[in-house]
Amino acid sequence: MKAIIRTLSPMKEGRMTEDELRALIGRSEEDGFRAVFLQYQSYVYAIVWRQIRTVGTAEDAEECVSDVFAAAFLHFDAIAPGALQSYLGTLARHTAVDLFRRRTSQKSRALIPEDEAPDIADGTDIPSEYEQSELSRTLYETVRSLGEPDAGIVIQKYYYGRSAAEIAAASGMKPVTVRVRLSRALKRLRTLLADKGISF
Repeated sequence: MKAIIRTLSPMKEGRMTEDELRALIGRSEEDGFRAVFLQYQSYVYAIVWRQIRTVGTAEDAEECVSDVFAAAFLHFDAIAPGALQSYLGTLARHTAVDLFRRRTSQKSRALIPEDEAPDIADGTDIPSEYEQSELSRTLYETVRSLGEPDAGIVIQKYYYGRSAAEIAAASGMKPVTVRVRLSRALKRLRTLLADKGISF
């Protein structure tokens, strides 16, 4: 996290009020979301790290923080005026708890011998391979329709599991720019998929 912070320069000296942040977003989403990230990243990181420090790494925390801001930017219009910090805090706790549960669940499963792992029940409703391939094709084509660099960022993040820092290093962008572009791309992707009857 410290390495990422050193690559960033503040948009404005001192803290901005929420009204100022919202006004900046109204003028430029990229600059506004960047300012929100810079102002609240330490706050969100502290909440996340407190939850996952016994099961995760600093890199896990950074990715969790990235997910928090991506989700917040995706649903920013739904955040009530004056509630930005509390919204981010609540979202950070929920996201970190989810990660904590996944990590502890993975450790528990690792202790179970493979031949003792439960099989999928015969009655489980599993989509056909055809339906899955069609959905995957539609999703991929829709992602590609976002154009570059947004399509590439989404593919690197969700198809290859690369972190914002890794994508930034490969693309020459700053990590915060990757996060902002990712959140905007997901917002556009959600709209495009909704037009095709697909929700996520």
